[in-house]
Amino acid sequence: MTNAVVIFRAIVDIGAQDVAYAVVKALTPEAKVRLRGVKTVINIVGESTIELVIEAPDHSSFRAAANAMLRLMSSTIELIRRLGSMS
Repeated sequence: MTNAVVIFRAIVDIGAQDVAYAVVKALTPEAKVRLRGVKTVINIVGESTIELVIEAPDHSSFRAAANAMLRLMSSTIELIRRLGSMS
């Protein structure tokens, strides 16, 4: 039996440095949670670019983690943009 791992790496250019840093700061606590053998890392790799890496022991765990992190990222960006347009 092998120890197969599913690895996902996404590079997302947010387009604004302050938004990218806010997203990483908001999602870092979520990335630290390790459930079902899933490891998630989120960090800044450029001026306004975020790198999201997910390692999971199986496809089911991977899908759940990827969906959760991508939804959280999208929701956070949308919230920051809406709050920014209110001022």
